[in-house]
Amino acid sequence: MPQLWSKREVTVNGRGRKVLRHPVAGAINVDFEILLPLQDPELRQLVYRAADEESRASLDLICATDASRLMG
Repeated sequence: MPQLWSKREVTVNGRGRKVLRHPVAGAINVDFEILLPLQDPELRQLVYRAADEESRASLDLICATDASRLMG
């Protein structure tokens, strides 16, 4: 795979939808977008958002569970 990157034979989709699989919450549908700063195009920022209400609820549950572990 590194050879493909160096040859520029790998493309990056700037936005789209993907399914993340969480060991407890299961499948989570997210929309993603890749942002490239004009000042430094070598950097990339990935933004993920829940694609539907069920996925939003799963992400909220994961965040709440992680927060309670940190506080408890």
